[in-house]
Amino acid sequence: MSEEGYNIINRKIIHDGPVKLRIDSFVFRGKTFEKEVVEHSPSVGIIPKISEEEILLIRQFRHAVNRYLIEIPAGKIEHNELPHEAAKRELAEETGYSGILQPLTKCFLAPSYDTELMHFFIACDLTKLKQSSNMDEDENITTMNVKIKDAIKYCYDGTITDCKTVSAILLYYLILSGEHKIINNN
Repeated sequence: MSEEGYNIINRKIIHDGPVKLRIDSFVFRGKTFEKEVVEHSPSVGIIPKISEEEILLIRQFRHAVNRYLIEIPAGKIEHNELPHEAAKRELAEETGYSGILQPLTKCFLAPSYDTELMHFFIACDLTKLKQSSNMDEDENITTMNVKIKDAIKYCYDGTITDCKTVSAILLYYLILSGEHKIINNN
């Protein structure tokens, strides 16, 4: 997509793996610029609803920041996989539960340098799976039941620092409070 006065001159892949890194050269308002862009698959994030007052979150070690973070279950959409299929798979892999998925919203996670678009879902009517799906080899995850009022507090006090989780919890809280209804825009 090209906006008026904005023309891409060149795209050069400098790393080609599951996540690609490219350098884009473009002209905007008569000036030439270069930007590094991370090409990332679309992804999903899920709020597993245990009850009206409680959700299921995960605690996961994140190598890039060298610490454990509290997050919603999430992961990338595999090739030829639909968002709801990926959400079902990630929910099972990371929590050991299945549930009825309801689309919440979607948003870009870091659009200034990354192409990743995350589709958010609420998982209701959770059922513990008899046999848990296997986590990815590099995942170190534990689950935690959290009262929604505590999750909101954690978003404000810095206990939860993951942006996708903060966004999802606050959106979910607005729905619970009756201020907003879910509009399926996935």
